[in-house]
Amino acid sequence: MISLEEKLKQLPNKPGVYFFKDRIGTVIYIGKAKSLRKRVSSYFKPNLDIKTSILISRIRDIDFILTASELDALTLENDLIKKYMPRYNILLRDDKNYPYLKLTKEQWPRLLISRRKEKDGAIYFGRFQGAMVKEIIRLVKKLFPIRWCKESPLRKREQPCLFYRIGACSGPCAGNITPTEYKQYVKGIVLLIRGKLTPALKELNLEMKRASDKQDYEKAAYFRDRIKKLEKMIEGRESLINAPGIQSHENLEAIKTALKMEELPQRIECFDISNIQGSNIVASMVVFVGGTPLKAEYRKFNIYGLHGKPNDVMAIYEVIKRRYGGALSKELSYPDLVMVDGGAGQVSAAKKALEETGYKPKTLIGLAKKEETIYFSDERAPLLLPIQSLAIKLLQRIRNEAHRFAITFHRAKRLKGLFN
Repeated sequence: MISLEEKLKQLPNKPGVYFFKDRIGTVIYIGKAKSLRKRVSSYFKPNLDIKTSILISRIRDIDFILTASELDALTLENDLIKKYMPRYNILLRDDKNYPYLKLTKEQWPRLLISRRKEKDGAIYFGRFQGAMVKEIIRLVKKLFPIRWCKESPLRKREQPCLFYRIGACSGPCAGNITPTEYKQYVKGIVLLIRGKLTPALKELNLEMKRASDKQDYEKAAYFRDRIKKLEKMIEGRESLINAPGIQSHENLEAIKTALKMEELPQRIECFDISNIQGSNIVASMVVFVGGTPLKAEYRKFNIYGLHGKPNDVMAIYEVIKRRYGGALSKELSYPDLVMVDGGAGQVSAAKKALEETGYKPKTLIGLAKKEETIYFSDERAPLLLPIQSLAIKLLQRIRNEAHRFAITFHRAKRLKGLFN
C-alpha cells in the first residue's frame, strides 16, 4: 500500500479533481485544482483551521482524475459532489465566503455576482465555492451573447460597445436583437448554470436554425462555433462521469513499473489503422488522461500516402508524423506514452517518424494483438505480461478503443463512397 506521502509526491502539476477517502474507502471530500500537486499538498501544511484539521485526520487514501482544463475540472467537481455527496464538502462550507450568481429582472437581464440574496425578482444560483462564479461567467460569455455593461436601465445608442465587437454581446442598446430573441439567450443561461448542458445545447441549435432560416449566415456561423464548444464540454464531461467508478491510478502505476518509466503515464495516445485491401485507408488517435478516455481530443486521419496498398507500417509512419510534426503538435498536449497497434514493424516506423519531427516521447511501444506482446522502440526485448496484470488490462482497453474508433471512421467513409 502506497503511503499518503508517496501519493502526494506522485500527484501531477496538472488540472483535475481529487478525492479524499477514509479508512473504509468512502469518499469524504472532493475538490478541483489547477495544479493537483500544489492544491492537495496545501492541506498537509501546519496551522490549519479546526474543520480542515478534522478532515485531514480522517484521510487514509487520495485519488484523482486528470482533466483537459481547469474549467473541465470545475464542471466535473460539481457533478461528482452531487453523485457522491461527500460528508466534508457540506461540513466545510461557509456560506458567508461563497457568492451567488444573479440573473437580473430587467428587459435586458444581466448576469452578476451577488454576496446576498434579495427579494427583487431576480433569479439566483448558488452559493458557489471559490472562484467557480468567475469560471461560470467566462463560460456564459463564450456561449450566450447577453449584455455585460452596468447600466440599469439600458439606454439606446447608435454604436454598441466593445463587447459587441468581440462577439460577447448581441447589442440590445443599438437595436441589434429583439426582446424575444434575448429571452432565448437567458433561457439557455439558466439551463447551463443549472447543469442541464444538453437542453442548453438545444437552445443554441434553435438559435442557429433561426438565423439560418432568416439567411443570416454570419449569425448562424457564430452559433455553430459556440455549439462546438459546448459539445466538446458535454462529451468530455460524460466520458469522465460515466467511467466505471472513481479512476484509481493503480493501473497507471502498473504500466509505469512494467515499462520501467520514470513517471506515471498520465496522458497516453494510441494509434490504429483501418482499411480493406488497401481501400479507404484511415487512422485513428485516441487519448486517455489519468486512465480515462478524453474523447474531445480524439482525432481521425485520412491516409494520403498510400493508394491501393494495404501497408499498416507506412500508414503508421504517416499518421505519427502528421500528429507530432504538423498543426496538431501545437494544438494538443504531448503525451507521456505513445502506443501503436502492432509489432516491431509499426514501432520502427513510428520511431522513424518521431525522429524526423524532432519530438522524443518518454516511451514508445507497440501492442500486438495476437499474443498481446509489448514491443519497445529501444533495445529491450519484447514483453509479455500476465493476462491479469493491471498494466495489460489498461493498455488493451486503450488499444481496443483506438481500433473501435478507426473501424467506425472507416465504415462511415466507405458508406459515404457508395453514394458518391
